[in-house]
Amino acid sequence: MFALARFRIDDRSMEPALHAGDYVFVNRWAYRRKAPVAGDLVVLRNPEAAGQFLVKRIMSGDTATGFFVLGDNAFHSRDSRHFGMVPVQLIVGKVRVHAKA
Repeated sequence: MFALARFRIDDRSMEPALHAGDYVFVNRWAYRRKAPVAGDLVVLRNPEAAGQFLVKRIMSGDTATGFFVLGDNAFHSRDSRHFGMVPVQLIVGKVRVHAKA
């Protein structure tokens, strides 16, 4: 498995930081030795829909209880306010590079 993976932004949940059609490159190995921290931008497996991915910002949490994640655009985001805390196992990796569409 390669350390970097590319994901396409499909919605408006992270505006103004990321826009639909943008790409992000994710370091899938970023959390092998340390846990995510508040402020990290991450890609995670959608807890509500198998096979889908979300880009969200870590707000709080830890590896024992899970992480509270939010989209930057609250009006267009399904996030921890809807599906609760996210277990660390659902986090794919940390966003490292953002490429505009």
